[in-house]
Amino acid sequence: MISKKGILKIISIIILLTAAFFLFLFIKVHNSYATIIYLNWSVKLPKPYKEIYRIDSGSSFHGDGQRYHIFEYKNKNDIQNKLNWKDTKNPEIESEINSVLDRLNVEEIKRPDFDKKYKYYFKIKEDHSKIYLIFYDDIGKLYIIEDIF
Repeated sequence: MISKKGILKIISIIILLTAAFFLFLFIKVHNSYATIIYLNWSVKLPKPYKEIYRIDSGSSFHGDGQRYHIFEYKNKNDIQNKLNWKDTKNPEIESEINSVLDRLNVEEIKRPDFDKKYKYYFKIKEDHSKIYLIFYDDIGKLYIIEDIF
């Protein structure tokens, strides 16, 4: 037979495990990459999206390096209306993006296809860190490239 103390310990453990599980779910939902983009760049990306690819240069003490993500949006209107997109080709930005992707060794098939029509948005911080967003209306894919100093 289990004593009252034993039952209380079991109940306490169950409560702690349940709380830890819900805390994990809360952190996972609120620490999405879109949240990190907002905190780092003040760029609010709509949810839901499906992350279909990611790579980065690895952790660093100062948080610098390169990051690359590809998101897929089912509802293209969500992302189209969020930013002040430019829809003209920009060879300079294409070159800068390819330079970052070269440093990350991203294979060609996972890169934005600059031969196709795209929209872009970019932002530069005072420390010269940059974020580039490339969006393709026809396929609903958003390419996010960060070069952080």
